[in-house]
Amino acid sequence: MVTGSHNENPCKRAGLSMSICFSGLDTPGSVHPVTIDVSPTHPLIQLAQVIPWQALAEIVLPDLKCTTAQGQWWLGRKLRLRIHLGAFLLQWLYHLTDRQVDWAIKDNAASQIFCGRGVVDHWRTPDHTKMEACRSRLSPETQRQVANQGIVWATDLGFAEPAKMAIDSTIHKATMAYPSDAPLMVHMTLLVNQGWTSVKQPIAFFADFIPSVDVKAVKAKARAYCFRERTDPAHATAALQTLWHAAFTQIGHVRQYFDGLLDDDIQRMPWNIRRALDQVNAYCPTYLLHVASCLGRGVVVPDKALSFHAQAVSCFNKGKAAKGLPCGRALQLGRLGGNCLLVASCTSIRMEDTAAVRPMIAAHQALFGAGVLTSSGMDKGYYSGANRQYLQALEGLKECCLQQPGLDPRTLSASDAETYSRLVDRRAGIEPLIGHAKQGGQRGQSRMKTDDTTLAAGYGAIGGFNLRQLIRHLLGKDIKPIG
Repeated sequence: MVTGSHNENPCKRAGLSMSICFSGLDTPGSVHPVTIDVSPTHPLIQLAQVIPWQALAEIVLPDLKCTTAQGQWWLGRKLRLRIHLGAFLLQWLYHLTDRQVDWAIKDNAASQIFCGRGVVDHWRTPDHTKMEACRSRLSPETQRQVANQGIVWATDLGFAEPAKMAIDSTIHKATMAYPSDAPLMVHMTLLVNQGWTSVKQPIAFFADFIPSVDVKAVKAKARAYCFRERTDPAHATAALQTLWHAAFTQIGHVRQYFDGLLDDDIQRMPWNIRRALDQVNAYCPTYLLHVASCLGRGVVVPDKALSFHAQAVSCFNKGKAAKGLPCGRALQLGRLGGNCLLVASCTSIRMEDTAAVRPMIAAHQALFGAGVLTSSGMDKGYYSGANRQYLQALEGLKECCLQQPGLDPRTLSASDAETYSRLVDRRAGIEPLIGHAKQGGQRGQSRMKTDDTTLAAGYGAIGGFNLRQLIRHLLGKDIKPIG
């Protein structure tokens, strides 16, 4: 038999008493100074203790000296470099925007100590615009060097093992939509209309008839193409031709007026209008011709634009249905012992695997010297006769797995088969690390708008991953050593 009400407190039924403290409910908040105790074991505090800030400043100082608008780096308010370097690394570490890192420093005591509070004279939180300006003055190559410094710090502390390296490539997506011709033609029409809206105002005082851009007509043709009958290829071609004709007609009405603009007239326009006119002048004539050539011959022009704001991009087809056709640029990465990632300098958009073996080895030697690398592995995409000969003659390299397409491991000797299998498994271990770098940073898709900043964001994601791995080591977490 159950006694008592259903609404009775279970703690009371169990013979327990519960008390509530009402202190502080009658006061909105404290207006007096408050001392916040930050534990020395806090991850940011431990990371700040092991970073060689002076050496880091020497890496970025050449860019800061030569990238001011006046060409005189010492003019203006003093740049408290220690604060900006801390904010720069916090952005990498936690994948923050400029505004987010601004508020993180203002609100978080550990972030303030990481950025030099207590050691910098006249410490203050810089505005988010100053953080962006300081970061933009660093070239992508400089940011790559900083990203790779995390491996050097981990090696000096005994956390990383540079003697072993597995190499793989990944795609760094740019901030752009899928490069389909229909939305690109609509976007070009919108750019022309945006520029024409600003240009036609003074012309209206001198002309009786002012042409217009019918954006709605172009969008209607684009909708008809996108929602077409998918089972009829001929209907798709006809719909795309209709869309091209509509876009070409509407753009042709006003395109000729842009050629008569003077440089002084363009400079007085708002920045967004100048950007629209620059994109129209750079891409409008050639892009429509490339689309027409594709419609007529059925062959895509190799240099057809994939985006109007991002030029250093390419479309990659790796044959993986789940990944689709990513658009961006390729980066070459190396997994070292201690599960840190080394990134090589991106010398081309596609950064083909067969041509990336020497740059990856050179990047490793630039950090640790020749003869340090003793074991390396990579997949079939890196195989070539020249690469095999290069790796065989490489100083200090004792074992290497350059997977040859069509090779049957059963034809190898017992010792060679064991080495081959072990290095193949080790190379596969870089895949989850790339996934972690994408999840914790902009390796998946950049939010930057220009080609240089997009490339720098890819390097920064690797730098943030290395910093997180370094924190894991400092906290004493177990990390499985590389095989």
